[in-house]
Amino acid sequence: MKIAVVGAGLTGLKTAKELAEHAKVVVFEPDDVGGLVATFREFSIEKFYHHCFRDDAFLLEEIKRCGLKSKLVWKIAKTGFAANGKIYPLNTPFEILRYPLLTFGEKIRLARFTLKSRKLNYEDFDDVGVSEGIREELGEGLLERFFMPLLRSKFGENAEKVSYAWLLGRVAIRSNRKYSGEEIGYIRHGFQQLVDKMAEGLEIRRERARIRKNARWDVNGEDFDAVVYTAPLSELGELAEKLGIPEVRYQSSVCALIGAEETLTENIYWTNIADKMSFGAVIEHTNFMPFEDYGIHLMYLAAYSTPDGWLFNLSDKEIEKLFLSDLRKLGFKTESVRFVRVFKAKYSGPIYEKGYRRKITPYRVAEGFYVAGMTSRPNYPERSMNGSIRAGKEVAEQVKEDLL
Repeated sequence: MKIAVVGAGLTGLKTAKELAEHAKVVVFEPDDVGGLVATFREFSIEKFYHHCFRDDAFLLEEIKRCGLKSKLVWKIAKTGFAANGKIYPLNTPFEILRYPLLTFGEKIRLARFTLKSRKLNYEDFDDVGVSEGIREELGEGLLERFFMPLLRSKFGENAEKVSYAWLLGRVAIRSNRKYSGEEIGYIRHGFQQLVDKMAEGLEIRRERARIRKNARWDVNGEDFDAVVYTAPLSELGELAEKLGIPEVRYQSSVCALIGAEETLTENIYWTNIADKMSFGAVIEHTNFMPFEDYGIHLMYLAAYSTPDGWLFNLSDKEIEKLFLSDLRKLGFKTESVRFVRVFKAKYSGPIYEKGYRRKITPYRVAEGFYVAGMTSRPNYPERSMNGSIRAGKEVAEQVKEDLL
């Protein structure tokens, strides 16, 4: 039995690892092995920010299987909210009560909403627009002054099209808060170590896969009994339509990794931006991991666009200039910047629009052709490393059940 796995992100690597025990497996990947988890090797840090959560069972099991559990560090990550040019910490009840841009009543409603979200079945709200849901549950003030800035930073011009299920799921799934903040995990010295362990022993061809259906499945002129496709669906082209795979709209990521002599904040890891800026969040990595590991302060400026959006199509230099200009508005002294690296991902995740649940792709879409990854059920209503590894494990089980 000979199987092609297209894509060497976490889903593709997990799929290949599971199937390689039972068949000859060839992985096709023209870009970075690891996908969105790929590393800027000069500092052993991901090109796009990553962390994990205590309930990421599939990811944590994979980390353990790869012998990296001892390197997994758990810390309380402090968050902030930038509004009107000032950054407000929003971690402890006292800090939240002091936040001046929401009324006391709005803060109480927000706290109740967080608790309520954990008990709701978010899938029931898949056809409800996020603005409609927030407005009905929390009122216009919280929608406009708290949630919409966050939604615009995450989805840009598509913010109004997002499903309420996405927000409910995000709040419910990613709420692991302690009194002083949220606990998150990171493999010290980077997730590349996990990628390298998962890729060990696999045959990975650094070429783009061209797939055709003959008597068997043809990938780059070579016959395979089955194909497991884990790359973005947009790259399937006409084959997706022929196979009846629903069209999924993707958003793009633009991330600037900055090395500087100074920090923006003293101890905040994640700052959401409510002000109108070119980026939607600042993630200060060395406010989470030790400065000594890198010898320089590292932060990400993160923005989301679309493949044809204006921001995604700027040059790296134009993005650097724009981002640093906006960073100065938050009081950061850009003279302390030592380097800027701009990274882009054209298809970094689905846009979770109203009705998105009906677009979730099944693992088996045709005889011998399987799809897994960001559009699989484990990555609904929000993509994650955990969901990607789970999708890889589950699609491998489907292939084994069908063919092996």
